[in-house]
Amino acid sequence: MNIRIASTLGWAYPVEKLVKLIESEEITGIEVWAEHVWKYKSSPQAIGKAKKEKNIEFTMHAASWDLNLCALNSGIRKQSVQEIIRSVELALQIGANNITFHPGKLTLESLEVSWHEELLFESLEKIYGKAKQEGVIMSLEMMEWKKKEFVIEPSCIKRLIKPFSPYIQTTFDIAHIPFHLDIFSIWRQMPDVSKIHISDATDKILHLPLGDGDIGRETLNKFLYMDGIPVVIEGFDPSQELFALKKNLTYVKRNAKLLKEGIC
Repeated sequence: MNIRIASTLGWAYPVEKLVKLIESEEITGIEVWAEHVWKYKSSPQAIGKAKKEKNIEFTMHAASWDLNLCALNSGIRKQSVQEIIRSVELALQIGANNITFHPGKLTLESLEVSWHEELLFESLEKIYGKAKQEGVIMSLEMMEWKKKEFVIEPSCIKRLIKPFSPYIQTTFDIAHIPFHLDIFSIWRQMPDVSKIHISDATDKILHLPLGDGDIGRETLNKFLYMDGIPVVIEGFDPSQELFALKKNLTYVKRNAKLLKEGIC
């Protein structure tokens, strides 16, 4: 079991404080979002110290919210690459490996996907160079099915990462798979998965606390307890009360108990 939580579930607190607030035997680490660190201007040394004191593992989610690695605007593309590289440098400072990043999206829905893929390849080459230089694993996330997203199928991910193996692998987010598709069929087609992102979802809302959506306990649990790779519980919660985080921890603890009793 290698269950971690996304730092964005504790957005109200700096990462170094959030680390100390996590009290759960079932949680082995935190996926630190770069924007979370930068928002609070946290010291990497303070985060690293908290990590050592709590004896937990870190993965990293690179900057993504304001970026587009395949934007029509070359300035946006270049800055997006620089922010990913900046995220890699932060990961090295805090002792995190396995760095998830987003592929970017169409600037306009009417533009050719193949043209955006060419621009994305150019950005990936630069990110690959940094990853190889530093000896870290980058993990390209397959995105949700919504407007302007085009990296939404295993075949596309496979094509994109093939030239950059083993330094660019993939992140599989179960909430990104539409309900009309067989999630396990999609999973079997995924290449080089180095990390799973997990949360619940409905047809209209993604990244809900576990048990609050329609994915179903059986499916959630099969991915939650996947062996061999980090499984990161995702979501965003700006509340000081940590409502979403506590809901997720309750779900994990309850299911761990049921597993021990052989009930699920």
